[in-house]
Amino acid sequence: MKKKIKILIIAFLFITSMTFYSKSMASNNCKPIDENNIKYVNATFAKINREEYNASQRGISTDEYYSLSKEERYNIDSKSMLMASTEGKCSGGIQNGYLSVDQYGGSDGVIQGLAENRLVNGNLNIVNKFTNGTSFFPKSNTNSKIYDEVLSNWKFPFIKENNGYYSFNSDKFHVYKDYNTKTFKMHEGERSGFYPFNDCNDDTSILENRNLGFTGRIEIPFIMTRDGKVKNTQTNEYEDMVFNFSGDDDVWVFVDDKLVLDLGGCHIKIQGNINFAKNEVYYESVYDKSTNSMKKDVIEKAFDNKLEQGQHTLTLFYMERAGGESNLFVTFNLQSNGVQANYIDINTNEKLDTESKSGPIGEKVTTEAKQIEGYTLVKKPDVEEFILSENLQVVNYYYSKNTNIKAKYVDEVTNKEIAQSETIKGIYGDKYTTNKKEIENYDFTKVEGEPSGTMKGEDKTIIYYYRHKSKITVNYIDEETGEKIDIVNKNVHEEDEFSAEERQYEDYKLTKKPDSQTVTVKKEDITLNYYYKRLRFNLQIEMNLEKAYVNGNYYGLNGKIGKIETEIRDANANSTLQIHYKIKVTNNEERIGSGYISFIIPEGFSVLNEDWEINENIAKYKVPDLNIGETREYEIIIKKNEGVDIAQNVKAYVRIDSEKLEETTLEDNEDMNELGIMPRTGVLSINVVPIILILSAIAVLVFIKLKKNNNRKEK
Repeated sequence: MKKKIKILIIAFLFITSMTFYSKSMASNNCKPIDENNIKYVNATFAKINREEYNASQRGISTDEYYSLSKEERYNIDSKSMLMASTEGKCSGGIQNGYLSVDQYGGSDGVIQGLAENRLVNGNLNIVNKFTNGTSFFPKSNTNSKIYDEVLSNWKFPFIKENNGYYSFNSDKFHVYKDYNTKTFKMHEGERSGFYPFNDCNDDTSILENRNLGFTGRIEIPFIMTRDGKVKNTQTNEYEDMVFNFSGDDDVWVFVDDKLVLDLGGCHIKIQGNINFAKNEVYYESVYDKSTNSMKKDVIEKAFDNKLEQGQHTLTLFYMERAGGESNLFVTFNLQSNGVQANYIDINTNEKLDTESKSGPIGEKVTTEAKQIEGYTLVKKPDVEEFILSENLQVVNYYYSKNTNIKAKYVDEVTNKEIAQSETIKGIYGDKYTTNKKEIENYDFTKVEGEPSGTMKGEDKTIIYYYRHKSKITVNYIDEETGEKIDIVNKNVHEEDEFSAEERQYEDYKLTKKPDSQTVTVKKEDITLNYYYKRLRFNLQIEMNLEKAYVNGNYYGLNGKIGKIETEIRDANANSTLQIHYKIKVTNNEERIGSGYISFIIPEGFSVLNEDWEINENIAKYKVPDLNIGETREYEIIIKKNEGVDIAQNVKAYVRIDSEKLEETTLEDNEDMNELGIMPRTGVLSINVVPIILILSAIAVLVFIKLKKNNNRKEK
């Protein structure tokens, strides 16, 4: 017996501890939000007894209802707005009824047109085809058995966001009823949906624990601004005033007395919103009964005319009647009653900014001046501290616009700034003076505006215009060496037109011009090139033996090598000898030129030509300008001096040199002749003389070859 008692005690303690643990865990997850982060608005919520409510609307008891056929139940339900699963209403998420018996509407979109589009004495009316009237949304406590509980004129919370928005998100927060203050307190932590009649310790993840079947009425006062925009307190940018809703089952949103957002019907979580700046309403999905289909992303007009400035009230009617789950997400940046501070241009009366501060009635609110870019505060209100009341309190701060005189330095062609602009700040009546600048690579051209004057309360910009300086270089180039024959430099400005010109140079011929000789100047320096070819010049010389006289006797010669066989009696130092040479000089290149013939006088000989200049052993003769391809012939005559043996090999060398022009080659500037003179004797004439002549010829050829090689090395 004692053992059984002990076991029972242990079991009791275990169950108690687990219960305490479970409640403790739930409580630990129920953390209140700091009141300073909460905005409260007026609300009424009613917990509806679904069976009693449906029976009252049908006019028959629940037992009687379910004793009827499906067709009979359908005929009754099609005339009423009912709660939870009914025949033809909200069954399985179907939208407000069958199309007919056993034929469901196959859309999850909202059903519009279930509620009248205007409030009557502040009450929402369902359209006449349904019998429930306004009983969904009681305005005060009632003893009617259809209500399990009515919380009338309570405060409903919205969390204050840092950007000036207010929100309630049942995925993150839940509410707890504080009966002492008639306030729904916001707590952290989701409860598997929105269940305002559940307590923090309830495990609403279990369907049976959810207090379903309720309605709510939430009133949000707000101020409509001139443009339907309010300032985002994080970004300081003005944004459209919006009210956003996402949730399931019927939701109707009225502004003052007019229906604006119609999210009626038993439906899944669907989004809708109102944009007051654009005067638009957005629906994520709307059911079209005529086609039994959904229309996605529907946009409609919110108000016939844009909502007027001033105070208004947004009233949200919320219903949970499908009987499965409930969720609620609301966010808005509407500003409520409070103190409105206006920041006004004292000269134009233009409103530069507006800031509204709100809170509970009786709360102390302080306004303050703002730093408004481009303006200076000139007048503050006498009072900046207020106690919030039912009425909107307005206070004005007056500003005077600063005056800025800006000097800009601009490229006249591109209209872009080329130097740091300068701004002179002041107020009306101040004197100002701007100045032009010296800017590298630019020349000043003109000024637009008054460089100096008196400030007149409006910003002005003085523009100094400049044009970019550029340099044009025209090169005249030897195409073979790349050396510049001539250079022309000129300073110009952007957009100038410049025309280059070809030039003529002695000894050169133009071969290539620029693609365009006329150019429009840009910022970059421009180079134009003309290419020239140096005219080639070359003198060629050829010397041949022409004839000879021995003691007056004629010997005909031809070519570079010759021989004379004299009589024995003439082969002595007393015999006379004249040798005649024919010299040809040819200009075989591209330009006219002159030169000098240099004839090396053989040893023991003298030149007979009187027009040749003799200097020691060299005879020179000037060849005047030779035309291109022209050949001239000259004769030079030499004689043997007395006492010189006549029998010998006479070698004669000749050279042509340009007077002042460089020649293309020197290989053809020299020539040589050799004449062998010997007595006519038997042996010598038969055997020795030919050998001597052959050797002499070879020597002449070798000499010419060596001279050519030396000339190549010199080049």
